[in-house]
Amino acid sequence: MGEPVGNCAPRWEWRTFGARLPEIEAKLGPTRRIAARQSDEIYLLNSTTPHSAKIRGGVLEIKRLLQVDSSGLEQWTPAFKERFPLSAAMLRSAFAALDLRPITTRQVLYDLEEFLAEAASNDEPMRAVEVKKTRHQFMYRDCAAEFDRVHIGPVARESFCIESEDPSKVIAAVHEMGLDPHANINFPKGIERALALSTRAG
Repeated sequence: MGEPVGNCAPRWEWRTFGARLPEIEAKLGPTRRIAARQSDEIYLLNSTTPHSAKIRGGVLEIKRLLQVDSSGLEQWTPAFKERFPLSAAMLRSAFAALDLRPITTRQVLYDLEEFLAEAASNDEPMRAVEVKKTRHQFMYRDCAAEFDRVHIGPVARESFCIESEDPSKVIAAVHEMGLDPHANINFPKGIERALALSTRAG
């Protein structure tokens, strides 16, 4: 399996999308923020498993959802991180990390375009969605936090996330902001909802 880099410890996450973000920002007060980071990403959605896959900067990253606790927090862990081109063996490891059956590989090495053509084809469970993201990261109550302004295809959305290895810190921060831990919407679900709303509006 591909080796994740950096901090590989599982983390508890809470995320929201939508109109309450100005209210959340007001409650946070002054924070020391890292300069905004912009990225073009491709999320690989699937309806079979709850895990998350994305491509950023030519790197395929996979996180596994380990558990959801009684308060609604989700615990995620990095499971795969490798740069394209990917070997057929690496692709098998990536699909195993997602708990998906591997694609039928027809060559030894895959670049990004070849991978998308195979993995997100009509007869495969993955759907590739382009996401443009601007992230404002900072610390709040000993938790890592960020505001994201994203374009999901043609749909513009804003999101707020707070996370820590210690779930009690995340719960305390969420409660302090007057938010409901059970209203947790992870990024793949947020993308799916945004696309569904866009389809209905169209």
